[in-house]
Amino acid sequence: MNNPPHYGYGHYHVPPEQQQPQYKTQNSKTHFAMGLAAGAAVAYLLTNKKIQQSVASTGEKAWSSVQGELEELKERLEDTQAELDYYRNLHKGD
Repeated sequence: MNNPPHYGYGHYHVPPEQQQPQYKTQNSKTHFAMGLAAGAAVAYLLTNKKIQQSVASTGEKAWSSVQGELEELKERLEDTQAELDYYRNLHKGD
């Protein structure tokens, strides 16, 4: 015998094949129609020149704002570094 009962190996239960959830089988046409409508909307938005210009303009404004904030942050860090250097030099002679 290859697998005597005293080894403690149990029989493995194979689960039955899972059935698809009922909503997938009932609403397949609805899902297809919704996907088709969503795809058409995305295609329209991506090919519309006015929307492309609007998105590009918004992106440029956002990028400009980010760059301005980074410059402001750099200035604040430089000011803080200058203050630290000032106070270090102030107490150096003590």
